Amino acid sequence: MRLLRAKLCVLFLLLAAVIGAADPAVVELLSLGRVSEAISVLTTRDDPESFNLLSRAYYATERWDEAVKYGERAVILRPDDSNYHLWLAREYGEKAANSNPLTAAGIARKAKNEFERAVQLDPSSVDARLDLAQYYTEAPAIMGGGLDKARDQASEVAKRNSAKSHLILARIAVKEKQFPEAESEFRQAIREANERASGYWLELAEFYRVRGRPTDMQKAVQAALEQPSSPAEAFFDAASELYLGNLDFPGAVLYLQKYLASGGLVEGAPAFRAHYMLGQIYEKMGQTRAAVSEYQASLTLASGFDRARKALNHLQ
Repeated sequence: MRLLRAKLCVLFLLLAAVIGAADPAVVELLSLGRVSEAISVLTTRDDPESFNLLSRAYYATERWDEAVKYGERAVILRPDDSNYHLWLAREYGEKAANSNPLTAAGIARKAKNEFERAVQLDPSSVDARLDLAQYYTEAPAIMGGGLDKARDQASEVAKRNSAKSHLILARIAVKEKQFPEAESEFRQAIREANERASGYWLELAEFYRVRGRPTDMQKAVQAALEQPSSPAEAFFDAASELYLGNLDFPGAVLYLQKYLASGGLVEGAPAFRAHYMLGQIYEKMGQTRAAVSEYQASLTLASGFDRARKALNHLQ
């Protein structure tokens, strides 16, 4: 929801599809959001798959320096892997977004280079092109951004996935403050996605939330969850929209509980973040004891997640 749209989480690659021969037990740990256990296993290994997974574990817990460190190691050992470059780009991007202005620009340029390298190595990767387009859309020209460049990526993505092409165009229209056009592009993405439209409905929900249209936002959230092929993580993202919009906290709690009980947990919506969000919501609802319990649950799964630790310390 930001420079590189950390909540592109609904668009992230599923772990099992990209790590090849990596240990299935480690894959499951990350998919379940049991990051502390995954880190404990992965830090004993020195192969590129393990470095890539370790970088992603640190990425999930917002430990950007460690994420970049191991992302770089994975790329050094396997320089022709598009997915490794894509993850390193994301890691550079988040580190840049959380750095001081004096160093952020240089780190952001590294993100741009890695996104472009990922696309160069695998021109068919829609995920890489989507992230590259987002960089071009958000970054200033001095850092290699440009809306024409983003439109070029939309044209390439259209050859492979028309819904995501319209998503890129919607984001460009938002950047240009062409809000009716943006809404039209979001809705075209929904139409193109057919039964797999839940993620696009949630993108539209975010658009409505930012534009101050809470009723439309809630309708879009409901539409997302009513899709016949709605994945479990749609509950996580629906709860996030309600939480960020300060709307229907009991509904957000229910969605997060459904997600955690679904058996369909994924890397892009880790369980420890679901517990952290529950803690935040319970705090807003004045339920301190429940909030403490959720922060503790988050830290049990991801002991290095500072947000949960700070929130817990604030309440104790």
